Amino acid sequence: MSYYQLYSNYRRDVFFCYTEKNTFNHYDLEEGIVYSLDKKLHYSIDKLDSYLNECDILPTIGGLLVSLKFKKLVERLGSNCQFIPAVITSTKSGESNETFFVMNVLNLVPCLDMENSEYKPLLKSLPDGPIKLLTIKYVPHSLEGHHIVRMKEYTGNIIVDDVFIKACKVQRIKGVMFVKEGSTQRPEFVEI
Repeated sequence: MSYYQLYSNYRRDVFFCYTEKNTFNHYDLEEGIVYSLDKKLHYSIDKLDSYLNECDILPTIGGLLVSLKFKKLVERLGSNCQFIPAVITSTKSGESNETFFVMNVLNLVPCLDMENSEYKPLLKSLPDGPIKLLTIKYVPHSLEGHHIVRMKEYTGNIIVDDVFIKACKVQRIKGVMFVKEGSTQRPEFVEI
């Protein structure tokens, strides 16, 4: 079984940004911490593109924004993810879109092969602190029982397996890319 990193592929080079309206710390959405509030989460973008609802995953700062179609796919696979309703607002027009969900991946799985991966400290002054991944290799069979997880060693990375990719192909999920293990400087992508 092969593993891949999940990425979004949006037509414009933009990010949907987690806003200050939210009281929940957006870093907690990258740590597998359960969102316990009963409020929608707010994101902003300069403008709402006409093709926005054609995408099933959006590039974000904060937890990933996914469509209802993507949410249902993940739920069918039985993965441990929480989905929080989201409001995306245009900073130019004030228009909003409430059709997306924030996907909070709760499974933190140690899957990075530390011996065969290449990495260095993100900051030279903190050699035991956060790392920068240069080459990624995964521990074989580390996702057993899961199709989508958050990498424990680098919690910003969401890792999926072949079953997940096949399900995305069958469901014709749009706006998603999968990166093969290997160099982060020259990544190889899986076409769907």
